Amino acid sequence: MRERKSTRGHIWWKHLHWFEYGAELVGTAFLLFAGVSAVVFDFGAGSPLVSVVPDKSVRLLITGLLFAGSSSLVAISPLGKLSGGHINPAVTLAFWAQGKMHHFDRGGYILGQFIGAIIGTLLVVLLWRGQAASVGNGMTIPGAGYPLWAVFLVELSLTFLLVLSIFFFVSSHRLMRWTPLMVWILIAMMVWLAAPISGTSLNPARSFGPALVS
Repeated sequence: MRERKSTRGHIWWKHLHWFEYGAELVGTAFLLFAGVSAVVFDFGAGSPLVSVVPDKSVRLLITGLLFAGSSSLVAISPLGKLSGGHINPAVTLAFWAQGKMHHFDRGGYILGQFIGAIIGTLLVVLLWRGQAASVGNGMTIPGAGYPLWAVFLVELSLTFLLVLSIFFFVSSHRLMRWTPLMVWILIAMMVWLAAPISGTSLNPARSFGPALVS
């Protein structure tokens, strides 16, 4: 009886998918490193792009395209094909709520995403140093003059639209392969239009990494 009880106590380890969790960690680290580096390059102190593209709105669109593009690159990479390329706790929780993930995997994915976000941000700080500090190390900060309830509603609405669009595409065999392209364009537009209001996080790990490091 003791042997059987001991065996049952270790069965849950068999449900863990460490390579998938590692893929989410590395993918989220890349997202933060590439995305926040884009923010630094486009808006950081001494950025050469400021003189080339003085229009802040245009630089914001470029930032959105680069930031969102890094997530799409993860999705189509071997890492994304291994884990599904969530790199976002909101997406992971949505898949879990639909019964498409085991609760062990939910925890492993989210833990990997948060650790990856911290690592990605640390790499940005080490690389860009003062320039990264000039943009708050990529922290998600609400725009000046906007009440917190408005910022909350913007983030709620945008995250809802993102998750809804992902589920709509992945539920169709015709549209599934276009999901990374759709996410790239959608998030880029969201950053362009909503970043001055809420910072356009859409991703708890994306906000947590820079906030913790800062």
